Amino acid sequence: MTTPATSKAQRGRPRDPRIQQSILQATREMLDEVGYSRLTIEGVAARAGAGKATVYRWWSTKGELVLEAVADHIAIGVVSDTGDTRGDLLIATQQLIETFSDRLAGIVIFAAIANLDDDPNMARIFRETAVMPWRQSAVEAIQRGIDRGDLPADTDIVFTLDVIVGTVFQRTLVVAQPQTEGLSRSIIDLLIASS
Repeated sequence: MTTPATSKAQRGRPRDPRIQQSILQATREMLDEVGYSRLTIEGVAARAGAGKATVYRWWSTKGELVLEAVADHIAIGVVSDTGDTRGDLLIATQQLIETFSDRLAGIVIFAAIANLDDDPNMARIFRETAVMPWRQSAVEAIQRGIDRGDLPADTDIVFTLDVIVGTVFQRTLVVAQPQTEGLSRSIIDLLIASS
């Protein structure tokens, strides 16, 4: 995943891949151990055996560093066209469940929400690189369903997406014991049955 942090680094001095990977690994480990709020650039640098100045030269903020470190964890993906509306929407919902159920992704999602005022850039990067590609492909999947006649022509696409995302968010990230068994099927069956 390319973020503004990586494009910034490419304009300056090239990153040493060994040090970069060490920093990103240290970030993932510390994020898992202490969470976002207690993770520090100093702690990451010490664990990675790198200088604090190196970390700041390559990543402007803690948020940018964390987003790059967990890029594979937070990348929801895109909804492919299977030729079947129900199948497409099941895939879309399952992608969300898998991403939101990932421990590091959950930490980062809450951090992006909680730090909107302190680090609005983190939320922006998260939306642009992880959320919007999936959301756009999900919009296209719903539109294909409308075009095929599987969903009513007056389907509110944004509301439909919000029902899917909100339900998955609640079941995976908010409740103390995630409840995901059969969730994709239940959501999509409800949406298609009510169409």
